[in-house]
Amino acid sequence: MMSKDESESKPKQGSEENVHEGAGGVMSRRKLLAAMGVAGAAIVAGSLLPSRAFATEEGKSGTGNGNKAGSCDPNELCDRVTSIETDIGAQVQLVDFGADGTVSADTTALAALTAYVNGFPNGTEPLGIVDGIPVRVGINRASAPMKYTISSGVQFIRPVEIVGSASKVLNYTGTGILLEMGIDDGRTSANLFNEDHYLLEGLHFTGGKNMTAGISFAPFYGLLARIKDCIFNQFGNPSSWAVEFQAQNWWPEITGCRWEVFDDQAKNFVKAIDDGRGGAYRGSGNSRLNFADNKCKWHGALIGGTGIYTNAVKTLISRCDFENAGVGVQLGYPSLASEVVNCYFEQPLGGTSIRLGDQTSQGNNSINLINIKDIYVNLHGTGKFLDTGNTSVTTGIQIDSATLIAGGEQKPVLHLNDLPGQVVRVRNLVASYQPLLPVTDNPIQVIDVDGVLNSNVVNGALAVSQSGDSFTIPTNKLKRLADMWYAKTDFSSCTASRVQLNNADFMRTRKSQYALRFKPGGTGTYKSVYFMVPALSEMVGHVCTVQLFARASSAANLRVVAQAAYSSAAILPAEIKAENVALTTSFQEFTFPFWLGNHANLTKDSWFMLELRMPDSPAWYEFTGVRINHGDFGLCASNDYRTEGETLERVRHYYERRTFALSGTGVSTVTVDMAPKAKALASAVMTFTSPVRGPLSGVEVQGGAKFALGSFTTNLNTVVDFDTQAFQF
Repeated sequence: MMSKDESESKPKQGSEENVHEGAGGVMSRRKLLAAMGVAGAAIVAGSLLPSRAFATEEGKSGTGNGNKAGSCDPNELCDRVTSIETDIGAQVQLVDFGADGTVSADTTALAALTAYVNGFPNGTEPLGIVDGIPVRVGINRASAPMKYTISSGVQFIRPVEIVGSASKVLNYTGTGILLEMGIDDGRTSANLFNEDHYLLEGLHFTGGKNMTAGISFAPFYGLLARIKDCIFNQFGNPSSWAVEFQAQNWWPEITGCRWEVFDDQAKNFVKAIDDGRGGAYRGSGNSRLNFADNKCKWHGALIGGTGIYTNAVKTLISRCDFENAGVGVQLGYPSLASEVVNCYFEQPLGGTSIRLGDQTSQGNNSINLINIKDIYVNLHGTGKFLDTGNTSVTTGIQIDSATLIAGGEQKPVLHLNDLPGQVVRVRNLVASYQPLLPVTDNPIQVIDVDGVLNSNVVNGALAVSQSGDSFTIPTNKLKRLADMWYAKTDFSSCTASRVQLNNADFMRTRKSQYALRFKPGGTGTYKSVYFMVPALSEMVGHVCTVQLFARASSAANLRVVAQAAYSSAAILPAEIKAENVALTTSFQEFTFPFWLGNHANLTKDSWFMLELRMPDSPAWYEFTGVRINHGDFGLCASNDYRTEGETLERVRHYYERRTFALSGTGVSTVTVDMAPKAKALASAVMTFTSPVRGPLSGVEVQGGAKFALGSFTTNLNTVVDFDTQAFQF
C-alpha cells in the first residue's frame, strides 16, 4: 500500500508524460498512438488505455476541487474539462497518427484521429455531470507538413474542437462529405449543450472538386457550432457547399473566415435552409445564425456562386464582404427578423447582392421584418442590389443607410414581385437615377421614415384643374392648363386635356387619378409642357430627385429638362444630366436627380420648373405623377397622399402667398384670386403705373376678379398684391 506522497509522485496514468514499456523501449503515450495508428484509437475506444477523464466514472466519486491539478470529480464539469485537457496534454495532432503529406498516410491518419476523438465517451447525464465537453485536437504543428491530401471523409459523432493553421492545408480529393459533424440518428429534438459543441478554428481547405459538401452538421447537432478564422481556398464545386447545416441547427457562428475562388466555377460557401432529411424541416424556424467578418471573393472571369443562403429567423449577417457573387446573401423562408448589417457587395459581372426567398416556391413565401442597414454596393451598371428567388415571394423590409454605386439608370433598387401586401420602410438611401421600386399593378406601400417627400409639390397627379379640362394652346404664348401645369409651342394646332385614368393605370402610376394629355397639331419647331413647383429655396444646396410617369400613343422620345426659376428674369437649368428617354404605350416611371445652387435672385418666390420637351409627334403624350423627394434616389411615393380638397387648398395657398411683377405687353386680362387673403377687405385695389390706370375698386372679395386693361397696353408694368394664378417667364 502506497502512502499519499508516494501516490502523488507517480506519473498520471493518462497524461502526456505517461510512459509505456515495450519491445522498442520506453515511449510516450502520444508516440505510442502515432506508432499504432488506427489501432491506437481502437485501444482508446476499447478502454484498454482509458482516459483519466472517465477513469473514475464507475466509482461516481470526486473531491469537488474544480480545476485544481490532480483532482477529478466526475460530478463536476470543470473537473471533466481539466481531466480531458490533462489527458490530451499539449494537444493531439494529425501528425501523431502518421500523417506525412502523402494521400495514403494522410487519409489513414485523419481516420485514426477521428476514431481517437470518437473514443471519448459523451455522457447523456444532465448538465454538470458529463455535458458535451469537446475533445481538442490540432492540425497546426509548425514542424508538420504544409499540406495534407485526404481522399476519404470522416465523421465525428461527439463534440470536437479542431484547431489548424493557415499554413497547413487540407486538400480534399474524395467524394461525399469531408467532415461530418454528428450523426443523423432520427432524433426530433436537440440534446442542448451536450452533443452540439463543435469548433473548427484556423483550418485551411482546398480541393473538393467531386465532394457533396465540405463540412456538414447533422440535424440537431450544430447548435453550438463555431467555424472561426478558416480559409476556404478554391474549395468545392458548383453543386456543393463548403459548409452546410442540415436542419434545426440553432446559434451556430461563422466568423472571420475567408472564401476565395480563382477559377470560373460558381462555387458556394454556406447553406443553412433546413433541407436535410428530405426537407422535412423546411420553414420550421431554424434560428439565430450569426455570420460576421467573413470575406468572400470570386476572382474568375465569370459570375460566382452563392455566399450565404439561410432561412433561419433572427439571422445576423454583419461586416461581411461579397465580391462577384452570383448571389451574395439569400434569405429563404421564413428568415423572420433577419438582419444584413454593415456589409459590402460588389457585382462587376452582374448577379445579385441580396436575394429574398428560395429558388423554388415554398408553401409560404412571405419574407418579412428584414432589416438591411449600413450597406455599400458597387453594381457596375449590371448587377442588382435586391431581387427575389421566385415569383411568389412577398416581403416587408426596411432599408436604412444603403449606398448603391453605378446601379444603372432607371433600374429599381428593389426588384420585387408584382404582388399585393408588400411594404418597404426606407431611410438614408443613395441610388442615383434609380427608383426605389419597379412599376407594378399592385401597390407596394412605401413608408418614408425620414419624411424626405417634398410637400411643396402640388397637383403632380392633376387632382384639381380650376381652369377646366380642355385647352387650346395658342402659338408662342404660355398657356395655363390644370393648376401648376402649363404649355408653350409654336405649332399651330395643339390641344391639351385632363383625362381620368382607368383602374389599371391608376395603380400603375402609384395612384394617379388623372393625366395631362397633349395632342400635337400643325407644324412648328418646339412644343413643351411645364410643371411648376413653388418654394425653390427649400431644394437649394442639396441633391433632390424628381420622378414622373409618361407614355405616348406610339413609340416616341421625350427630353426632360429641370430648371430653376430664381426670378422671371433668371431662369437657369438645374445641374442635371441631359435626359432623353424613350416612351412606350405603357406608363413608365422616370427618375432624375438634380442639384440647385444659390443665386443672387433666389427668394421665397422662386420656383422649380420641370420642362417636358416633345420632339416627336405621336397622336398624344401623357404625363402624371410628378413627385420630388430630398435625397439621391427615387422614393416612389404614392400620388394619393392628399385629398382633392387638400390639393386645392395647397394650390390656392401657393398662389396667394406671392407677389409677381408682370410684363404687360400682350396681356389683356389679369385674374386675381382674392380668397382667403382678401377676406378682411371691403374692396381690392390695384395700382397701375406708366400710364396711370387706376385705382379699381369694388371687387367681390370671395370669388376673385378680372381686370380688363384694354388693347393698347404696350408698356404696362403691373404690381399685383394678390396672385395671378400664373407663372410668368
